[in-house]
Amino acid sequence: MKILAICPFCMKTVSVDNTAKVICPECGSQIGFHEFRRLKLFVDERTEASELKLAKSAFKNSDYFGASEHFAKALESNKNSYAAQYFVALCDIYLHESDPEFDLMSNVITMIRDALITISRNNTSVDKKLEFITAMLNETKIIIMRKIEGREDLFESDIEQFRKVSIEDLGKLLELFTIDRELIMAFSDGVKQSLLQIAESAIKTTYRAVQTVIVGEDLHAPSDEVYKRLLSLCNDYCFFAHSLDPQFDTKNYSPDFSRNNMFTDKVFDRFDKFEQSNKLNPKKLTVGDIEEYDGILAECEKALKFTYLNCYRSMCSRQTEQHAHLFIDGIKLVSKLLLPRVVVTDKKTYDIRIGKFVEIVDWCDMLTRFLVDSYELSDHVAQMQHDYYEQLLYILENYIVPETDKAAKALNKLNSQGAVDESSRYICRRYLFDVCVCCVPALKKYVDFSTGRDKTREKIVKICKDAYENFILFAGMPIEEIEQSNIYRPLMQISNALLDEDNE
Repeated sequence: MKILAICPFCMKTVSVDNTAKVICPECGSQIGFHEFRRLKLFVDERTEASELKLAKSAFKNSDYFGASEHFAKALESNKNSYAAQYFVALCDIYLHESDPEFDLMSNVITMIRDALITISRNNTSVDKKLEFITAMLNETKIIIMRKIEGREDLFESDIEQFRKVSIEDLGKLLELFTIDRELIMAFSDGVKQSLLQIAESAIKTTYRAVQTVIVGEDLHAPSDEVYKRLLSLCNDYCFFAHSLDPQFDTKNYSPDFSRNNMFTDKVFDRFDKFEQSNKLNPKKLTVGDIEEYDGILAECEKALKFTYLNCYRSMCSRQTEQHAHLFIDGIKLVSKLLLPRVVVTDKKTYDIRIGKFVEIVDWCDMLTRFLVDSYELSDHVAQMQHDYYEQLLYILENYIVPETDKAAKALNKLNSQGAVDESSRYICRRYLFDVCVCCVPALKKYVDFSTGRDKTREKIVKICKDAYENFILFAGMPIEEIEQSNIYRPLMQISNALLDEDNE
């Protein structure tokens, strides 16, 4: 009479004869019949079936504790009862799912792997195996996706912790996709679909976790280490998704940039209201209340950083409409920051305010990337850049250069009288230096973007060249002193950029 038992060597369910010595039909190992009894390796099918029936009834009524006890008894009756083993683990997950100390992701992966190993040892038909695995993944994908997508409160309250736990869970979840494909029957459409949905959920989570967000007044961008880890995870899941479906395309996914857009729109709205309250000044490109305008520029700088980080620290395709919108906003924001501020003083003179050279260089780098990367996405990019040059040229020709010429003439007059003082020389230096710095965005070394000849840009370059030559002529500073100066050292970089212009 044949009896179902589990071979202690290969752990597979086999039919054995009631004889003193038994040879396993699967692995060929020899074992005494009494050893099966001593090791409790005989399969009690009747008890297993009875306990499974009671367990499933309790499970259906959400009595996970009671169901777990019956599933455990079924597993005791048949150590290769894959259904019992799976549901014992599943009940434990449902009982502890809400416990913050419970490592849900590790337990889910262990549950799936153990069930797959057990079912491979059970003498079950391929159809039944496939039915079970498909049902198991349909159940577990809900648990997994609920876990990694259900952190809205944490995303809102603590983005750093959101990134940390997302990285931890997604790192553990990778093990699901390294399980042997034959074992998990990944050739089946049903299994592929479940695995693909899990991979897509993971990709969306990396997209979300890597985004820069604003909380209160502060921007929260991922650190370099966190960004690299999220990018690596995203690439891994994209690889797995593509291996499951060759038609898989990440261009279908895009982060939600709505908060970025809202913050940027608020900044543009402040600029609009400021210009409406200073109706005469915008036409002349002058600023009335400089304190208020500087406050707007501070928000503008934050909006630019917000936009730049989401453009280049997010994972979606840069060919999407959402990205194109960010690029255009970025060009507008950086153009506002790069323009000199002309303040009309009480004495009807002009006070020129410009950014620091290092800031301008950084902004120019951002502008270059925005222009280059958005050129094929928008027909307006080249025109936007030309419009900026028109505004810059207007400010230079109407305010900055005339003031510089006055200072130079005054210095020349004093020179001719042999009565030059350091105060006059300093004023002339500062004006000429400011002209050169204002012109930096027109130099191709700093903004390397061109769709053809732009005469306005060329006029600005000419103004820059004249200002630099006049600085050397009037400043009374040898080149060595300029190179060592904390203030005027950038002129050496500007000089090299002008040489590049001449060599074209």
